Amino acid sequence: MSTLPSAMDDWLRQGVQRHQAGDFAAAEFLYRQILAAQPNHGEALHLLGLVHYARGDLAAAAQQIRAAVAAAPHTAVFHFNLGNVLRDAGALEQAITSYRQAVDLQPEEADYHNNLGQACEEAGNLAAAISCYQKAVELAPQDAIPWLNLALALQQQGRGSEAVTAYGRVLQLQPQHALALNNLGTLMQAADDFDGAMRCYQAALQADPALAEAHRNYGGLLAAAGERDGALHHYCEALRLKPDYSEVAYMMAALRGATPPAAAPGEYVAALFDQYADDFDEHLAGMLGYRTPTLLRELFERCGGGRDLQVLDLGCGTGLAGMAFRDVAAHLAGVDLSPRMLDKARERAIYDVLEVGEAVATLRALASPYDLLLAADVFVYLGDLAPVFAAARRALRRDGRLLFSVERGAVDTFVLCEAGRYAHGAGYVRALARQHGFVVLAEEAAVLRQNLGVDVPGWLFVLQKL
Repeated sequence: MSTLPSAMDDWLRQGVQRHQAGDFAAAEFLYRQILAAQPNHGEALHLLGLVHYARGDLAAAAQQIRAAVAAAPHTAVFHFNLGNVLRDAGALEQAITSYRQAVDLQPEEADYHNNLGQACEEAGNLAAAISCYQKAVELAPQDAIPWLNLALALQQQGRGSEAVTAYGRVLQLQPQHALALNNLGTLMQAADDFDGAMRCYQAALQADPALAEAHRNYGGLLAAAGERDGALHHYCEALRLKPDYSEVAYMMAALRGATPPAAAPGEYVAALFDQYADDFDEHLAGMLGYRTPTLLRELFERCGGGRDLQVLDLGCGTGLAGMAFRDVAAHLAGVDLSPRMLDKARERAIYDVLEVGEAVATLRALASPYDLLLAADVFVYLGDLAPVFAAARRALRRDGRLLFSVERGAVDTFVLCEAGRYAHGAGYVRALARQHGFVVLAEEAAVLRQNLGVDVPGWLFVLQKL
């Protein structure tokens, strides 16, 4: 028996060698030899757990590494790898606990902070994630991975200038990092630096021609510049690389004038408005002369007005329509696809309830009816209005009203314009209103905003439920 510790050291060394070589069966055999002699051997339990992890058996991996933690509770790497297994298994809160224990035991290890940040981000705690990533880059400033994670999280939180700095650091470390180049391009585009954005997208595609998102973004930039053929080329490439890319299929339909889908993809609308949330109000009012909420409020008053109403603001954005109607609402709720826009609306402190959601699904799920539904500049992302009219009728009390704007179409149907927004004919809206049990109280032509200095004509409608 005196030679057993030496034998176990040999088994462990050989097991690690076989493990690293990918011979998991041999590694497992050797680890189990150790555990047969010493069942509480922490390192053998841990390594056997990693064999199960490599094979994809997360339950067995967690069981073995938990046993390793019990055998050696002060070993940081055991807690860290248990966190990795639990995170992959979707047990985020347990993973966070394990990562925190690893960080407490070995606070100078950057990977521990980085992975804790990823678990916090996946659990929806972006602020905690950013704090973890900042600690990771402080500890390992030459590691591009935590810098990239920090940049991505800052971009999600709308901290664009800080994200630009973090992406810049990634690119100092890895100049051909395609994702960093692509995402930096989106931030430049949001800041109206179109030349800088174009250079970033071109560099991203040179670094990784198979990055579908870069093709999509470059195509969008070319479309905005009027380079239709170039835009279509990159959209086609994006769709080839990612066949389920619904946003790209939508934009291609707009450019080609093909039969349009019934609505814009929700993920496209959410990403679009998340990107512009910080400067949205200034951009609309200052550059586009947007005044649709004011026009709708004036039309509402001409149609009898009202007070102490239950009001739901569909596609509420940053709350511009909510501000125009707050004083007539006993209860004001807002719903929008963009979490970042809702963050801005929440800052106004005018809504009683704010939720992330899609308009039709929200209307269908309402437990109690409303007096007034608002949709200012919302139906430009819904082509076929039949589903929303049907859901609106269900959501309204008798004599309840639906106020909305649409961009003016040339024919009595709906069309998808090259800018990626729908336009509707007034006759189409009137016919659909009758079909769904509404009477048209008001229909007015209006200039909704400007685009490149040109007026964008539209219609304002007030429908009342019969």
